[in-house]
Amino acid sequence: MDRAIVLIGVSRTQGNPGRLEAVESAVDRMEQWAREQGIPEDRIARITDGEDDPVSVDQIYRSIQRFIDLDSLEQLIVYFSGHGSAQGLYEFWHLSDAPGNPNAAVNVAVSVGLAEEGRIPHVVLISDACRTIAKDVPQSKIHGGSIFPSFDQQDPVQPVDVFYATRRGAPALELPTLVGANEVYQAVYTEVLCNVLGGSEPRLVDNGFIRPRPLKEALKILVPDDLLRRGMHVLTNQDPDARITSGEDAWVARFDLSMPHGLPRAPRPGPGPLGNGDGPESEAWQPEDGMPPPIPPSTPPSTPPPLSSSGLVDYLVRHPADSAGLELQVSRALSDTASRLLNSVIRSALAEAPELREPGFIVRGREVRRVVCREYDGRIGRRAGVYQPAPGGPTESYTAWEFPLLSKPEQALLVFGDGSGMLLPVFEGCAGILEFDAQGGFALRYDPLDARADAEDLRELRWLRAAVAEGARQCVLELDPASAGVLDDRMRNLRFLDPVLALHAAYAYREIGETGRIRALQDYLYQNLGVRLFDLAFLSRDLLWETYAPSDFMPATPLLSAGWILMDLLGRALPHELRALRQHDTGELWAHYTPAGVRALEAWLEPATGSAELYEMQAPRA
Repeated sequence: MDRAIVLIGVSRTQGNPGRLEAVESAVDRMEQWAREQGIPEDRIARITDGEDDPVSVDQIYRSIQRFIDLDSLEQLIVYFSGHGSAQGLYEFWHLSDAPGNPNAAVNVAVSVGLAEEGRIPHVVLISDACRTIAKDVPQSKIHGGSIFPSFDQQDPVQPVDVFYATRRGAPALELPTLVGANEVYQAVYTEVLCNVLGGSEPRLVDNGFIRPRPLKEALKILVPDDLLRRGMHVLTNQDPDARITSGEDAWVARFDLSMPHGLPRAPRPGPGPLGNGDGPESEAWQPEDGMPPPIPPSTPPSTPPPLSSSGLVDYLVRHPADSAGLELQVSRALSDTASRLLNSVIRSALAEAPELREPGFIVRGREVRRVVCREYDGRIGRRAGVYQPAPGGPTESYTAWEFPLLSKPEQALLVFGDGSGMLLPVFEGCAGILEFDAQGGFALRYDPLDARADAEDLRELRWLRAAVAEGARQCVLELDPASAGVLDDRMRNLRFLDPVLALHAAYAYREIGETGRIRALQDYLYQNLGVRLFDLAFLSRDLLWETYAPSDFMPATPLLSAGWILMDLLGRALPHELRALRQHDTGELWAHYTPAGVRALEAWLEPATGSAELYEMQAPRA
């Protein structure tokens, strides 16, 4: 097999995130492994800032393009060691000029999407970088670029596997280690990965190959185990993750078993860290999840380990709603974060809904200054009320904005008291419920009016929606193909499918390459609500091959902020006015625009025919 590898290392970026001391040694380890694998010199590209040379997206892109132009490459590995951050579901690798230059980063999600459209049969991305949530405004404004070129490919056909050093929202650690008399820093994930890929775990070798899926599962155990062996506190954890879309025959390392030493046994990493085992690391981190010591593969576990947050969401997706059982136990012990997530799911699923009378929106916890719907032919009504969100809890006031004559889906701009706003669809037969909490966070859902769902159906919807929505909000909604099939079946059996539930499912399906399921969801919602949601048209890739018009989708922009991060996958198919709105998104889970963004939205959506033919109904001020 003709293979190539691109090794990227960035130890220092703009601002003051701290220098990463283990970057060069981590790249050295990966380069040594590549040579041991027989990857030739001209197929190894090394791009680091070790000589104080800045690293840019263009440099990386040119190296990858050079390998693609060979037309013979069967596998490309791209390795990154450096600073990273996450915006919602998606990650960015920070390059030398980040975060001050928002372009100086690798948009991992867009790079993966374009690699799927490309010419290389198997791409493997390895990310030894933090996935912590953006810490400040400059980081939250990073949008980066792709390191892969764009091709005219209608459907993704190439598998792309991504190995992450840590879970979403968490740091990747580097630790000081004594090697002889010298103090060096080691990137924990890279050290373990190189040992495994070098043959330190023979049971992972299948007929001479180490394959992606078994490697993913092994690293989940071996990396935390290595931290404990180094003397780290039990609460100091690093849980690797991976996105695997390749088939069972794919591999990332191979050994010639016919040779006397075809399967080398790589040494374990050096002795434990210096000092008191507190694990200093160049980016701030907090121990999370309270997991007990992982059990190495060689020791059969006597009892199952506590269920993680993502494992809990997967359990809830796979099992029917049972409030009594869920409140007591999920048949297994839960980690601390999973317990908190379960409590959030229960509160959300059992919450009472305000009185729904007409299509429109019910808003709690924030003032709505006005509602703009330019194509609605009736009068938008406003009424106030109170309800009890939690059984036995205090009553809360809300405001309802109602569209009593609504006959087809429309998009409405909700402008809040501070001038910010949201562009949301309004559907016949249901009402959107928008609830803000004391910290400024908010959640959106749609509930049916009248008898569109009986009590049992509505109960099933609320439990399933709560599990999926809470999992998405906490970035732990990780489905495999089997879970996706169960979720599909459960959604199909609902008499009323909340489009919010469908949206979260679609983004999770994208992560495992299930484009067909996204298209099926899009068709289902069109048949039942008469609407094409922007996000589903975008995620299904249909928007790549048709002319975009704001009136074709409800709404005309992404509903989830994650859509903005993936926007570059659409190439030039979208107008400048739409693309420019991204800078005004505040970066919440749901797309929420600054006052300047609201003004830009209104100017863009105003029909070009002029005010004489413009119909706008503004609800009275609250």
